[in-house]
Amino acid sequence: MSVRNLNARCYFKLRQNIVLEGDVVLAEMELQALTAAQLTPIESADAACRYVPSATHLKGLSHPSSHVRSSGVLGFGADVEAARLPDLVNSLSFVERIYAEFGDASAAKRCFDLLERRCPRLCRLRASSGGGCLMEAVARFAFLELSRTALKRAESISEAKENLGALLDGLFHIGDDGGSAFGRRLAVEALRAKNTSAFLSHDLHYYKAKFFPRMARSLLNIGRAAVGRGRPFAFDNFVGSGTTLLEAATLGLESAGADIDPLSALISRAKIEALEHSSRRLNAAVGAVVSELEARRRKQGVLGGGASRKAASETELFPPWLLKNRKMTPEVSSALAKEIRLLQTALVDHPPEMKRLTQALASDAIARKIKMRVLGTGSGRFSLAFGKTPLIDSFSRSLRWASKTAAAAEWLRSELNITPAPASALVGDARRLPIRSGAVDIVVTSPPYLPASSGRESYAKARAVSLRAVGVWNVDELIESSVGSMSGGVGESIRLSAKEAEAVAFLKNDELRRVKVLPTARYFMDMRASFREMFRVMKRGGFAAVVSGKQSAFYRFATRELLYAVPSAELLAESAQDAGFELERLLDVQLKKSNRNARPRSLDDYFETVIMLRKP
Repeated sequence: MSVRNLNARCYFKLRQNIVLEGDVVLAEMELQALTAAQLTPIESADAACRYVPSATHLKGLSHPSSHVRSSGVLGFGADVEAARLPDLVNSLSFVERIYAEFGDASAAKRCFDLLERRCPRLCRLRASSGGGCLMEAVARFAFLELSRTALKRAESISEAKENLGALLDGLFHIGDDGGSAFGRRLAVEALRAKNTSAFLSHDLHYYKAKFFPRMARSLLNIGRAAVGRGRPFAFDNFVGSGTTLLEAATLGLESAGADIDPLSALISRAKIEALEHSSRRLNAAVGAVVSELEARRRKQGVLGGGASRKAASETELFPPWLLKNRKMTPEVSSALAKEIRLLQTALVDHPPEMKRLTQALASDAIARKIKMRVLGTGSGRFSLAFGKTPLIDSFSRSLRWASKTAAAAEWLRSELNITPAPASALVGDARRLPIRSGAVDIVVTSPPYLPASSGRESYAKARAVSLRAVGVWNVDELIESSVGSMSGGVGESIRLSAKEAEAVAFLKNDELRRVKVLPTARYFMDMRASFREMFRVMKRGGFAAVVSGKQSAFYRFATRELLYAVPSAELLAESAQDAGFELERLLDVQLKKSNRNARPRSLDDYFETVIMLRKP
């Protein structure tokens, strides 16, 4: 039966592990965009029960007071068109549960039947009480985030699928008879987890400064509501590790991305393909690859040989500037090269359908083994550390996790009707995009931040060994051609804006930071070119969300006194407007600092800014 003209009084309960208020603001914006309703902030479980009285009688994990945020807004209330509920259940980024109250059982049953078709297994129809009838739903992406706990507890692909079913049933626990005891324990464990955003294949590869999945997803939702087209095409012109593509695919939006770094394009493709593998075939192939690697490791240990027939030499694996580092002794480089050569066996002997996956996981193992961080002096100096876990162990563990991820994707397709939309990633320069004009509805991206803040030449430099190990040899060329690189020149005809020129003048007058003058000017010009290209490929009325650091601060080294702050996001917004965009909003989102030892900014609050744009 139709739910046309049927409304529901809804309470949208936020995830317990939302810590920062900037995420609450994004949650409210996303909810406003998708409901088109007046929202009421709810700050206590009692207020939630007053808003939807039928929820008062729920018990266990289903009660609105279960696993809530410690302070601040716990959720939002709104009167919502029932026809919107399937999209809300399937799309919301920050919401754990939706409680929808109807005036009578007939209306609730009609809506429940619709949701069962569009959101199978994610909804429960609760008994009538107090004159109303309640429908409870677990938001799809909340379940996806919680699923990581279920997969971690699984020893096999069949157990992975069983655990997902147990988790879902456990989340609807309303008393001693609600689901299995194991499912209830699993649900409580998952709900208590602090970090659950790296679900499915999001954590396939270590990637510094990667996009937050919830942020990318919420911006895609805000964008599709803004453009008002049924299935808009999404694009990320700085695709990085592919977070936007994976989120768009899971939302059902066709998407594409580009990055000048071939490894970024590889990781992005591998993330999408990880959801398309047959778990049974992948698991069998993983077993064969791991067994072969273990056999070769034993042979290598006994005979000192066993290298891959396509192994690279030390000078090919390690750039000259890396070999000059004092920690990269001949003994260390020889041992690392031996491990990498053994790892390269998997890149030669894998089944064809595993090519990108094995390359990405091999790169990930190397990135975790050889940890390089470019120092903020602008001189190219870097710190170097080495992980203790052998490459083969790290690689094998990741392969086994990939099998469970593929099993989860199969379960999601069969049980929750989640079929990822097509997504592609290509090697391309954001300043000269290889796509036609007017092809894009939504852009959600996070370009490189102003390099003058840290002096880093390029993320590519920190991944040099990974790049070479998977066959990308022109690493130095890649470093030099990246946005805001530390090498190369800028033309005399370049004209900076007044604020850009002010930032460059500060650097020019500071002897210690003078080396950053050219890369800073180059960064401003590169981003200007990128915005022009973004404008060209976007349809009229299109929406763009560009995430940047709010500012780049410079301090006196001895005292940490603030000398100058470059308003990075404001300058990028000006460049976007110069390209033809209309600026809709600058939204500052505070990030939680994970490293309080970094100098000199260890005690500062750090903000990212979401630059929201429209093409007229």
